[in-house]
Amino acid sequence: MTTLLADYDRERQAFEALLTPDCRKRILLFCGASGCGKTTLLNACLERVPAALPCIPIQLRGSAVSVAEVFYRSGHRLSWERLSRFTAQVATLQGVPQVQIDHNWLLGINNRINVALHAEEPTDREHRRAALTEAWFQDLQAFDHPVLMALDTYEQATAAVTAWIDGPFLSRVAQVSQLRVLLAGQEVPEAHNIEWGHCCTAHHLCGVPEAEHWWPIVEVMNRRVNVPDPRSWLAGVCHALGGRPKEIMQVIQDLPRRGREA
Repeated sequence: MTTLLADYDRERQAFEALLTPDCRKRILLFCGASGCGKTTLLNACLERVPAALPCIPIQLRGSAVSVAEVFYRSGHRLSWERLSRFTAQVATLQGVPQVQIDHNWLLGINNRINVALHAEEPTDREHRRAALTEAWFQDLQAFDHPVLMALDTYEQATAAVTAWIDGPFLSRVAQVSQLRVLLAGQEVPEAHNIEWGHCCTAHHLCGVPEAEHWWPIVEVMNRRVNVPDPRSWLAGVCHALGGRPKEIMQVIQDLPRRGREA
């Protein structure tokens, strides 16, 4: 089922540009308050991703999604065979660089990544995280097609994950043309970062207050407005709700369907 989305045409065009082979603005930020339609926009964008382009969608919600989990999900989606430098680095950090990386070894890769990243001292943890990040990006650089990572709810990520994203992760995205990143949340990193801001596009989502963008939604949903001037009524609803898509959509959903008695 296609996601219904009112307006946000500029944002959708920016996402389409993110997927082009020669894209230079490889980091796309969507920032907006709760109810602004961010999740609906993300869903509509991801529906447009071609089947041949690998997409790794991740919601950065608390401790359930660590840096290790991001690595694990990427390998699960891209196949570990394509991430040979990364898996070799995992083995090295575990102290067994000569291990045969086969199906049995990969069965426990999630735990192995966690062990490889673990260290008592913060400086050691940082060194291990940097080594795995570097190996991971080296593998991605060998891909002959783009890879998309869609990261949502940035504001709910742990401090360790946001520090990794703001620093090593996005700075390397600026250097590796194969990786494209859509990052969304009620808060997002500062778009004018000196290391990666030059390849970043940021959009602040302010809602959709114009009734003209909502009337096609009313028609697609087969709803009717039982007042003499339906469009003026809809304009009043949009104004009263401050253009907040989630609330406007709820009003439209509650309208009677066409062909039924009121």
